[in-house]
Amino acid sequence: MKNNENTIGIIPDSSENSGYSAKLMRKSSNGNALILIIFTIFMIGGSYISGVILDTFMSSDSEYYKSIYMLLSMFIQYYIGVPLSIFIFRKTPMGRTADTVGSLFKKPQQSLWWVIRWIFITIFFIYGTSLATNMIFMLIENLTGIELIQTDFSADDNALSKAINILCITFMAPVFEEILIRGGMLNNSKRYGSWSAVIATGLFFGLLHMNYPQVPFAAVMGIFAAFMVLKTKSIIPSIATHFIVNSIGGFQSLFTGGIDIDKVQASDMDYIMENPVPVFVIMACGFIIMGLMAIGFVLFILEIIMHRDSFKLEKVNPEVSEGKKLCHYFSAPLTIILTLFYLGMTIYNAIPQ
Repeated sequence: MKNNENTIGIIPDSSENSGYSAKLMRKSSNGNALILIIFTIFMIGGSYISGVILDTFMSSDSEYYKSIYMLLSMFIQYYIGVPLSIFIFRKTPMGRTADTVGSLFKKPQQSLWWVIRWIFITIFFIYGTSLATNMIFMLIENLTGIELIQTDFSADDNALSKAINILCITFMAPVFEEILIRGGMLNNSKRYGSWSAVIATGLFFGLLHMNYPQVPFAAVMGIFAAFMVLKTKSIIPSIATHFIVNSIGGFQSLFTGGIDIDKVQASDMDYIMENPVPVFVIMACGFIIMGLMAIGFVLFILEIIMHRDSFKLEKVNPEVSEGKKLCHYFSAPLTIILTLFYLGMTIYNAIPQ
């Protein structure tokens, strides 16, 4: 029988009688890139517009400037950027045939105990990744002598700043980011592959942050969140996980503003005694995270021993390996450009100017 496959290197473009083609996967990938490009424009543009608006009406020295700037820019990127990104994608031929975001807002098709187990497992891998990569970044800083720069999410020492910080980080981000990535991108690509869609959309969730400490653990979070969505046919478990992780981070941000973390980590007792409440809260959060990680690790081991089927995803076009699907996904032109852009911005944001 004649084989009409096109190739990228040794990767087959399609499998005979499979219903899968590399062309469709690349179209799906380009569609996802379109979603992120539009959202990124609003994310970057929203920050610029917010600054212009605020500079017109208030001084940048105001104690409320930073918090109002954050609220305004987050409003633009989430309440305008996310819906518009999904809307424009849904108007494309690829978008019209994808499942809608609303199809994921339903009761999970796994037991509550399954969902709880995997939320804890996900938390273990998120914070485990964060600890491991932080050590690597510290080693890089020591070897190069360059102090890498990371985005500061700590709240200023006023009630408005703390309220806005909690609103944006704890409530807005989990809902809108899950809608964008899992509701938009994952819904688009899951029809061509299972693990390939999980890994690809998870990696881009990490890259989207463009903040070097966040990229690795956000990517891991994105992969596990996408896995839970495909297993449960619901976006609710991923939103819940996102909410828990961001709540811990948001709560910490309320007390880290103005606190010298280096002195706390160095056990400077004079400094600690001068700032007992925020230091206690930061340490308490650390113990809570370690407790959650311990539970997640135990549940992960038990899952391997007792529930191996939990790791299996429904096979989609199984005649083509998930590895080849990933290669097809990341060979899409817009995806290549977007990947390089995110990596470049992450490096640019990390290096002192």
